[in-house]
Amino acid sequence: MRKILIATGFLVGSIAASAAQADVTTVKGEEARLYFQGLYPAYILFLKGGIPEDTPDAWVDQPYMAVLDVHGGPEAGKSVILHLVTTSERSPQPEWCVTEGAGEFGGHGPTCINSDAPKSMNQLRFKVKVRYANEAENLPAEFQDRDWAEYPELPGRRESEVFGPAELHIVR
Repeated sequence: MRKILIATGFLVGSIAASAAQADVTTVKGEEARLYFQGLYPAYILFLKGGIPEDTPDAWVDQPYMAVLDVHGGPEAGKSVILHLVTTSERSPQPEWCVTEGAGEFGGHGPTCINSDAPKSMNQLRFKVKVRYANEAENLPAEFQDRDWAEYPELPGRRESEVFGPAELHIVR
């Protein structure tokens, strides 16, 4: 029994240490949409505007945890825990994306339109899975002090479909 307790303590300590030492990548957008993909918890996150054109795409190789912080609009101050969906041959994650609606960010649906200039809207699309607030304990300490939003009170589902500015913090 003592060996089990020691092993459990070591495992928990290792997880906590790895979370505390995590590498965090932040992507900022002037506007954002969290678009319901059909079956909970599947969503699509669009970040638009102010994204450097050298931001890489198609790099998500595992379901990284991420935190979406909303800084403007009716949901300002709210945060959402996400897991990023991994890249596949047919669905790079993230993906530079042109949607219907052009400059108005009034895209009608989650589909990226084939384009010779995929960066022309300055919009990145991430396929994500929305998580519950109790998963915050698995995040680094810097993300513990948040006002977590959960389904059905997610940003973009209430007063305004478009919100922002927003930041996506990806824990690698």
